[in-house]
Amino acid sequence: MIGFCVYGQNNPQKPPVKKIKHIHSDVMKTTPLKFEGNPFAYGNVVFDHDGTKLYSDSAVWYQDLNFFRAWSRVRIINDTVSMASDSLEYDGNTRIAKGFDNVHLKDQKSELFADYVEYNRLTDVAVATGNVVMIDPSQRIETPHMIYDRKTGIARTDAGAIIRGNDGTVTHTQTLVYNANSKVIEFDRQVSIETPEYKIDSKKMTMNQTTGETVFLDYSRVSDRKDPTNYILMPEGGGVFNKRTGEAFLNKRSTVYRQGKELHGNQMYFNDKTGYGWAKGDVLMDDPDEQRFIRGEYAEAYRDLDSAYVTQNAYAVKAFKTDSLYFHADTLMAVQRKDSTRIIKGYFNARFFKSNAQGKADSIVYNETKGILKFFRDPIMWSSEQQITGDTIYAYNNVIKEVMDSVRVWNNAFAISKVDSLTEKDFNQVKGKFMLGLYLDNKLDWIEVHENAQSVTFVDEEADPAKNKPKERIGINLSDCGIIEADINGNDVDVLSCRIQATSKLYPESKLPDKSKYLKDFQWRGDEMMKRWQDIFDNPPEHLLIKPNPENPQGEIILLDDLTNENSDESKENEE
Repeated sequence: MIGFCVYGQNNPQKPPVKKIKHIHSDVMKTTPLKFEGNPFAYGNVVFDHDGTKLYSDSAVWYQDLNFFRAWSRVRIINDTVSMASDSLEYDGNTRIAKGFDNVHLKDQKSELFADYVEYNRLTDVAVATGNVVMIDPSQRIETPHMIYDRKTGIARTDAGAIIRGNDGTVTHTQTLVYNANSKVIEFDRQVSIETPEYKIDSKKMTMNQTTGETVFLDYSRVSDRKDPTNYILMPEGGGVFNKRTGEAFLNKRSTVYRQGKELHGNQMYFNDKTGYGWAKGDVLMDDPDEQRFIRGEYAEAYRDLDSAYVTQNAYAVKAFKTDSLYFHADTLMAVQRKDSTRIIKGYFNARFFKSNAQGKADSIVYNETKGILKFFRDPIMWSSEQQITGDTIYAYNNVIKEVMDSVRVWNNAFAISKVDSLTEKDFNQVKGKFMLGLYLDNKLDWIEVHENAQSVTFVDEEADPAKNKPKERIGINLSDCGIIEADINGNDVDVLSCRIQATSKLYPESKLPDKSKYLKDFQWRGDEMMKRWQDIFDNPPEHLLIKPNPENPQGEIILLDDLTNENSDESKENEE
């Protein structure tokens, strides 16, 4: 029984062989010296084989072999398929028809043209060779060779093909598998697709012509034909692009390039028609031309507004020749106005770090073009040992020299500095309603305070190194004026002038009560001062940590400059 079943599986029964029948011809004759004595028919020739009609102008009928050859206006027709050619060979035993020259195979799904077609009626498979063209309602496929299985609707070739879509799309590929039923094309090896709007290059992908979706399975690039510098790069594939809607879904660390800017993320969405996109997971928004990038865990971008925002461990870096400016906030927004002004806005728990200045506020706005930092709601700024607070602070940078230029404070302006590093309770202080500070060599050098200006300054006698005489305290000067000018030199604050209803008095330190050493609303916040750029974070993101070593099992925070130039050594080796 087992042997019988195996025999039955390996040797499926073939349908019984049916004979070719002559239905009609204007003339049918036999010439012993021609065609090996087989009948020759011409004029409106019609044969039938198992319900399939065979038409031609002339034919030779090999009755014993169940075979015939036909010439001129040859056609094979049944309910599902027809094939026309200049000449034909048909074997009734194998049900294989071979069409030669100007072959045209047609069914309900598509049309196939070629120099030669071998069509097996039993398997419903057609093998076409030479100038092959397959046409269906949406496209035209051109290739030197094709195998078309009518049962499955699948056509395939590995001889190279060009696909011309009715929408103007032109595709070049080495290998393709096309399903005429589902309208899905599978491409393997180098593929190039050009639509009126996009150019697609891929190593491996599939395209659904019904939905317009393309699935990328290997290295792929989708470019804007009007501006090739705008493109999407998928190094490992993992993306879906809809050429009709302009939408792209990217899942494997891809990159969107737009007008010199870059958007990287583990997962991304971008709509080229609306200009909206988002990214998730280790997001990087890079602007190499402006030497600035923003990172975070989630981002959204709006092309038409030329803006984007980043959240979740969001931070931005603006690089200068000798320094960098670091930003962090719960949410960062980057905007480029129509006049090309570039702005970064930090909302909620905003902080910045630069080697010569640091600060924090509820919100910080940085105008890159003008070099202005604006602090709103509980702002505080440090410069060296100087602390500045107020209701609103503006810090001005010289964008050409890339140095701090000045600072302005509106309402409740308060400047504090420690007298020296050895004392914890002695502070030079200047306050008022408004304040202007000027910088020299990136250090606060001079301040002017207006309206209800007050100061507490510790006055010391200059040290005399020649006599090995240390600096000695003279006293504490209290000033109350309309305007105060003060010179800043490190921790030292020297009141240069006290104008408009001025009162100023020097007290011996021992005679001044402790409470008089502090102006109203005094608050030293030195413990909040950021010593290094990583301090802008409460909890630095994981990508800023490297593997722990035995000496530091908690991990080490790496320098951002090293992070952004992680391929610098490799680039140098390549240049060498």
